[in-house]
Amino acid sequence: MRAVARRSSFLSCLAVSVAWATAAPAQTTYKWSDIDCGQSRIASWPGLKCEATNVVTAEGNVGSFRRWSTYGHTSEGYIQIFLWEAQDSFGFINTSETTADFLKWFYANGKAATRFSPVARFQNADYSTFRDGNYVCAGFRRTGEQRRGGYSWILGGILCPPLGRSLTNDQVAQFMDRVRLH
Repeated sequence: MRAVARRSSFLSCLAVSVAWATAAPAQTTYKWSDIDCGQSRIASWPGLKCEATNVVTAEGNVGSFRRWSTYGHTSEGYIQIFLWEAQDSFGFINTSETTADFLKWFYANGKAATRFSPVARFQNADYSTFRDGNYVCAGFRRTGEQRRGGYSWILGGILCPPLGRSLTNDQVAQFMDRVRLH
């Protein structure tokens, strides 16, 4: 009788475990949603909109990740800031692409971005200027703590001043300094 009770208890636990594991499948596709900028990991400023994705689990359930974005038009021009971060200690983000490729990838108008300058360094970030039609823009890439084969996060920013205005090195440096995380 005890053997039957133990077997029944074991099978019940096994069924609950299987049901729990299949009830919450891993999210493998990023889905963007509008959020209040106060909830964002990116320290936004007035006039910008904010978005975040769901948490996505990498193939094989090794590492989970989330993306954040803030963007919009201000008196300084068009601004777009992007953060991609690991949500646990297993995940890391690789920087195998060039800075220009990274900027094209996350920039809303990246397909139109051309004529990238050689990469320069300011404090802990790589940056480059580029053209978007008649606009002269600047973009940067900064990384978080190093781990395994990459980094805990990658932060990027784009600044495109209003048409007819150019960017000085000081303006680019001030923009990069202003972009912060909560």
